[in-house]
Amino acid sequence: MPSYTGRCTQHGEFDDYMKVTEFLSSGLHCPNCGEDSAVVIRKAPGLIGPMPSKRLNISQIGQSFGSVAEEKAYFKSHPNRAIVAKDDTTFINHRDLAREKADNAAKRMGYRDFDDRKAYAKKEKAQKRRIASGDKKIQITT
Repeated sequence: MPSYTGRCTQHGEFDDYMKVTEFLSSGLHCPNCGEDSAVVIRKAPGLIGPMPSKRLNISQIGQSFGSVAEEKAYFKSHPNRAIVAKDDTTFINHRDLAREKADNAAKRMGYRDFDDRKAYAKKEKAQKRRIASGDKKIQITT
């Protein structure tokens, strides 16, 4: 049977155990004076960090931690690694540099840029899947 917490204007908070159908039909009443009472809804506290049942995975650095102490020890032993926000200038500069390198590598391979290379690879993969599935269409190029 669920427990409901109510608040009476005269007598303060109280707990009442009743069936859900009973609560929905009559609401909460103060056990001292019998007046209608407000229902107290409390928000559960948020949990931050790893929990024993679920490890904290940080894909940005490719690591997983079982406790906050483990995470702190890792960053203490690797001072050149850090977690930064997406709007941080360090991250933006790193992302732009990585994108520029990927674009340059794609241009050396004969593509316009990295996106063009990805689109071409996607078309090739789809074509291979069609052929593997037994598609009998023949593509003639001139």
